[in-house]
Amino acid sequence: MLGRNARILPGAPEAFEQGCRDVLKESWWSLVDSPASLTLAPLLTRRVRLSDFPGGLLIFHPSALPYRRGPDAIRHTVTAGERVSAATWFLADEGLDTGPIVAQEVVVLKPGESAGRAYHTRFIPAAVEALRTALWRLSINRRPKVQDEALATYDGRFRAEKNVV
Repeated sequence: MLGRNARILPGAPEAFEQGCRDVLKESWWSLVDSPASLTLAPLLTRRVRLSDFPGGLLIFHPSALPYRRGPDAIRHTVTAGERVSAATWFLADEGLDTGPIVAQEVVVLKPGESAGRAYHTRFIPAAVEALRTALWRLSINRRPKVQDEALATYDGRFRAEKNVV
């Protein structure tokens, strides 16, 4: 699944993309040869055709999947007052945030921390570390963990309630 021509889909903040590039350059996995290369999606905001990614698509999601599938996971977490989440990398399948989990890194949020600040200061560093683990696991052909549907939740687009302080 890993190959020398791994690529990163654009769109994530520069620091996140750079962190992903740095991990991809690490020699321990770059020596693995494969006819097709893996594509990383550090920020995927649209549905894609899996056939466009023959080497596989590894997607980042800022939640402890299968909990809080869907967009705006950090905002939902912060608004709910939750203090623990995760940076998750999973392999794309036909569902929405349903693919097998390759790696997760725990993220602990500070009370009162905004979703934007948490994304930049907590989730991005955790995601880069989890990517390192994910690529290592894929390079040794470790089987990803199937998501437990009994634990799955889905949160749609975040809608702030009026008159909430």
